Amino acid sequence: VSTPITEAEDVAQLFLGMRIQCAHCHHHPFEKWTQDDYFGLTAFFTRVKRTQVKVGPKQQAQRRMTISFDPGVAQSLNPRTKVNVKPTPLEGEPLELTNDQDPRAAFATWLTGPENPYFARTLVNRYWKHFFGRGIVDPVDDLRTSNPASNEPLLQAISEHLAKNDYDLKSLMRLILRSETYRRSSTPLPENEGDQKYYSRYYPRRLMAEVLQDAITSVT
Repeated sequence: VSTPITEAEDVAQLFLGMRIQCAHCHHHPFEKWTQDDYFGLTAFFTRVKRTQVKVGPKQQAQRRMTISFDPGVAQSLNPRTKVNVKPTPLEGEPLELTNDQDPRAAFATWLTGPENPYFARTLVNRYWKHFFGRGIVDPVDDLRTSNPASNEPLLQAISEHLAKNDYDLKSLMRLILRSETYRRSSTPLPENEGDQKYYSRYYPRRLMAEVLQDAITSVT
């Protein structure tokens, strides 16, 4: 069952590349995030209304979940301090929202805004893994300070390119696929035979199931 807590955790892991679950009960042991940071993010999803409705003919009706905005005060209770926390972007200030403002829209504005450094980095890292088999930060959903990128200047440069181009994914893919790194041979040299991190060569990958099936069909 989806709750404001599970939605905040999923959104943070998917769009920000962060596992913030530890901050639910205490300050994150490996990161800077506090419980207020955690519940400030959770507050963005507290006005989500979930309703079960029946769809289809009466005899064959199926239950489906509808998601809508439930007007009201967006806030999340910190159980340790017993204080309600307003919707707050990570490393940002609490937002003053009216009861008829959907906090998710405010979150989306912050997510793709220039003051948020995490969204572009996460997108770049996921696309890099798609094409190379390994992210510049690995795992791709663990962009914490204690898990640094294998090439921070590279990640920073591509992230800035993506943000500058209004998150144009075709532009991002074009930049990666036309790079010298992507065009490198997968045949190792003596000096890079053991490299599995710095992309000194192209790392061979297994074919995807659909591609393998097409290849077998073509051959047979």
